[in-house]
Amino acid sequence: MLLIFVIVLFPKGVMAAEKPDISEAEKAVKPTMVALDKADFDQARVAFQGGKLWWTRNKQDVKGKSYDLAQQMDRQVAVVSLGILNGEAKTATDGLQVFQGLLRDYRDGTYTDNDGNTKITLASYIKKLGETRQLVENKDWGAADQQVQDLQKQWLSVEGDVVSQSQVAYDNMERDLMLLAAYVQDPTKQERTADVLDGMEDTLKPFANVTYTWFDAALIPFREGLEALLIVATLLTFAKRAKTPNARKWIVGGTAAGLMVSLVLGLIVAVWLSTLAFGKNNTLINGWTGVIASLMMLYVSYWLHSNSDMAKWNNYMATKSDQAISNGKMISFAVLAFLAIMREGLETVIFLIGMVGRMSTAELITGILVGLGVLCIIAVVMLKFSVHLPLKPFFMISSAIVFYLCFKFMGSGIHSLQLAGVIPATVQDYLPSIPALSIYPSWYSLLPQLIFVLVAVVILVRSALKKRAMKQLVDKGVNG
Repeated sequence: MLLIFVIVLFPKGVMAAEKPDISEAEKAVKPTMVALDKADFDQARVAFQGGKLWWTRNKQDVKGKSYDLAQQMDRQVAVVSLGILNGEAKTATDGLQVFQGLLRDYRDGTYTDNDGNTKITLASYIKKLGETRQLVENKDWGAADQQVQDLQKQWLSVEGDVVSQSQVAYDNMERDLMLLAAYVQDPTKQERTADVLDGMEDTLKPFANVTYTWFDAALIPFREGLEALLIVATLLTFAKRAKTPNARKWIVGGTAAGLMVSLVLGLIVAVWLSTLAFGKNNTLINGWTGVIASLMMLYVSYWLHSNSDMAKWNNYMATKSDQAISNGKMISFAVLAFLAIMREGLETVIFLIGMVGRMSTAELITGILVGLGVLCIIAVVMLKFSVHLPLKPFFMISSAIVFYLCFKFMGSGIHSLQLAGVIPATVQDYLPSIPALSIYPSWYSLLPQLIFVLVAVVILVRSALKKRAMKQLVDKGVNG
């Protein structure tokens, strides 16, 4: 209900203003870069006068629209000027590239204004892809790299438009954003950047002018919440099987905390920030929660698998007088539920806030309630059905589900950290790419996943050999 309150009371505004003229500043950038490339600092200083003059004239106008953008521009003008003065060509060039990107953001309105709004739309995002394509064709790799960084930051502002229409398109865009960063920075692969940009444009164009209904709003909480629901339902069912009510309280508490944090962060984004300003932080949250939750799920999956031996489970239960699940495990279950819910819940909230204004408030609220209602029905069915499953199938199925999600969370978590710049966005073309399974063509994400699979295979083989040896002992005892 808090989410609905946020959406109704704090809808996003859309800036409507004529595009500012940045031609004077842009004309100064290229000759300045040429002079810096030749280490001609006197010429660079003269060439950049046009950029500084534009900034002097327009500084107050930029501040009036976005104080944050004005600060960033002011900082880069100072970086370029000092770099030229001190004879530091790389410093000045880097500052120029950032300044050029900020100029384009100012022209297109793709920045956060003083009211926390941004007017970036899917159509303007597609246009920016085309501009990046033009920079690539001109082999202006420095400016193209800056544009790619902007595209990564701005993706959060439009990704809700895509995920509500096509999960496949969304997954492909997540992969391509990493490929862009990897290719544009690698001289041996830069020629492939244009093809990736073309593919991204082709992916997004069908959704540029789509109208949205309550059904699209319903799909977002359903899609984003289903995986988290599987984790929580599995933990709750296990706690019930283990006859440990306190564990269920811990899991429910962790789930409630995850929901609350998601909603509070969503409120902060809606009221004080914007999805554009929150972009990198959201990617970092997704990355670290994904990696940590994945490691915890690997342990839970192993624990569930190890308990699939009925004799071992019965002995385990017989030795526990008060509770079958220790306090340490109860806390870890609560933390896992919290991480799973927060990871999926935050994206859900931001996606839904992004859909404000795309449909009537009544349709949006209806969609949210329908999506959450379907999830609740699935949760009730899962809890009722799984309790009546024979113990061995329950443990085996639960272990497989948790391992699958562990595999996905690790891949998507590391991928998010790559998008945030914490881990290098290095890709290898010979590696497989299956975004739907969070498999990306990077050893950074694929190697941990392969290790997980190897560990699972070793555990399964060892378990099978142990059962075979036990059977042989039993047979010997019977025959003897």
